[in-house]
Amino acid sequence: MAAGKSALMSGEFVTRAQAALPSLGVTDKRVIELILNEPEAVVHGSVTEVAQKAGVAQSSAVRACQRIGYRGYQDVKLAITRDLAQQEEQGQELAHEEGIDSRTPAGDILDRILRRSARALVDAAQTVEPELLSLTIDRMAVAARVLVVGNGTSAAPAHDVAYRLSALGLVTTYPTDVMAQHLAARHLDDSCVCLVISHTGASRESLLAAEAARGAGAFVVAVTSFINSPLTRVADAALIAGGPEYGFRLEAMASRLAHLGIIDALFVGIAVRRPEASAKALDVMADITIEHSL
Repeated sequence: MAAGKSALMSGEFVTRAQAALPSLGVTDKRVIELILNEPEAVVHGSVTEVAQKAGVAQSSAVRACQRIGYRGYQDVKLAITRDLAQQEEQGQELAHEEGIDSRTPAGDILDRILRRSARALVDAAQTVEPELLSLTIDRMAVAARVLVVGNGTSAAPAHDVAYRLSALGLVTTYPTDVMAQHLAARHLDDSCVCLVISHTGASRESLLAAEAARGAGAFVVAVTSFINSPLTRVADAALIAGGPEYGFRLEAMASRLAHLGIIDALFVGIAVRRPEASAKALDVMADITIEHSL
């Protein structure tokens, strides 16, 4: 996204747009990128004017809005209005975050990274579908077994969710070897859940496990950053959360924190769905923690 004085930097529309952009066609991208760079054109203009600016048909402009999750142009206009108001309130903070290079003091780097991470967590609420989150919680709470898959930079969040689900008393496995992941997925059935964490949704190893789990009848959940990917096309429930586009691969870093936020929501949701079993399991966990403390 090109930088500009009035370009949108955060908020509902930016979050949805960044999650969808990699999978959009040329015409749709032209419309969405125009809106990102010239949001006032949407607030003060009609869909016909925006379409003319983007060099596309009016119907194409409306479809582009629908492709990133809105019912139409008017919904986008409302979202942009809210985002601009929020951005004006946060103007100094957003400007302060821009630009990190070799001359940036370490303290400023820390400040800017933490601010960006905080924005990624807030923006995640705009892209995670509550209905799919609720469905995932319901299926995991009664699952006979949960297989957790995560590779590369997603391995750490995967390990975290596997450990925490085990602490709730769920039968959870987290193979670190890719062949073991594939094998475990084949042994699942329709009483099981396979939870796959992948920033891009295009990791070959994670996708193989997801496809095997789906073929075995398991309920497949994807925690990922982009709306349309090989993984989301396999998943029964795709929980989308990712940070805005930054340099130095900060997008993936911010997305990892957003994925951990989803894991927190799953943990709490499952705990309150089965309160007695969860309380008993967490008491056991507390006892073990004490035994391992000096």
